[in-house]
Amino acid sequence: MLEILRSLLISFFAIAVLLPVVRFAMRRLLTGTTGEKLTRDEQQYIQKKEWKLTIAYFFFACVLAVFSAGILAMFSSIIHASTGGWIHLLTPNFRAFFAPGLLLGLTLAVLPLRLVQRSLLGHDYELYQNYLLQSEGRGSIKLYRILFLVMLALSGIVIWYVMQWHVRIFENTLTVTNILSEERSYSMSQIDKIEYLGNEGEYLITFNDNSNINTTYLKPVQLEMIALLSEKSGKKVIR
Repeated sequence: MLEILRSLLISFFAIAVLLPVVRFAMRRLLTGTTGEKLTRDEQQYIQKKEWKLTIAYFFFACVLAVFSAGILAMFSSIIHASTGGWIHLLTPNFRAFFAPGLLLGLTLAVLPLRLVQRSLLGHDYELYQNYLLQSEGRGSIKLYRILFLVMLALSGIVIWYVMQWHVRIFENTLTVTNILSEERSYSMSQIDKIEYLGNEGEYLITFNDNSNINTTYLKPVQLEMIALLSEKSGKKVIR
């Protein structure tokens, strides 16, 4: 629960920084239409109303970021479980998928926002449309669609790479597959040391070639697995 709350807080601040920057950049790139101009009072009024949409976007992005990270972590376990033959399987956990989940949440949050936009603004909806037309022009919708597709594609690429990472532990060997799908196999005797990092499920397993596995971002880390590694390698857990 604390992990989810902390992740929500991080995502809120990330969105709070990124959203104004993106909106400012978009409005610098776009040119508004020359038509009936809103008065200064009308512009200030609708800019205050726009905060309703910003807060709604914050909410949708935070929820979708946390939900996406959890779902992706579950799917990763399901996908790699089909390989079979292993005693223990480690796949990326919620923390590992938080950054890809945040990227996906930032992208998908515009969909529910579009659905509730008219309801949130009420009778000011038409005024808001005129404000957007004046500040961003008619071409903004096409540009936002392209940006959405680019962000969606980028999210998919990042998620695909993180999905590749997993560790399979067999009776006498273990196999590590990194995000580039590069696979390395180690015998238990190649384990140099096993360090407990102070929190439940967090260990640093170092091999003779100085490569290591940090289980902080992997799941599930069971005591039986650590006991197996310690027994087979002849190395005690360093606390």
